Amino acid sequence: CLEQHYPTLNNDFEITNYNEFYYHASNDLGLIYITVYKDKQSLELGFNYIKEAGLNEYPFGQNNLGLLYQFYIKNMENAKHMYERSLKNCFPLAAYNLGFMNEKEGNFEEAIKFYIQASEFENKPLIFHGKKYVDERLNVSIIFVICYTNLKLVEYFYSKKEIEKCREYFIKSLSKINY
Repeated sequence: CLEQHYPTLNNDFEITNYNEFYYHASNDLGLIYITVYKDKQSLELGFNYIKEAGLNEYPFGQNNLGLLYQFYIKNMENAKHMYERSLKNCFPLAAYNLGFMNEKEGNFEEAIKFYIQASEFENKPLIFHGKKYVDERLNVSIIFVICYTNLKLVEYFYSKKEIEKCREYFIKSLSKINY
């Protein structure tokens, strides 16, 4: 992930350090700056940290960068691009966000395809550079978003009178809720 380069006497560069958590940490730090601090400088710093993670293929960072493009910068093309890149890594929130974008644009059948994908990817681990990352806050977010997504699918399949699919997604919507 992070390779720190320091010039040597002959102006060549050599790798001196490798930090496998750099982009994960950049994403998390960006989220902290954006959600905790509200001043313009902190928001800009947070955006830059998330951009660093997202543009370097960290799936959670790609999804978060897509959210920033969609809701703050209002650049739907860049948002879609980042969600698609994140979705290549089976990131369920990216599938949900693509479904949401399609639904808002009136492309309901396309939205349903993404919602189904989000539901299918719910249990896929977050893997970056061959390493599995576990983030409890992210897992809780995924549970709630996918629960909502599954309920949207229940409503859709009910309207189509596809009762077995309706039943399947209803059961899935409640399966992760511990009460």
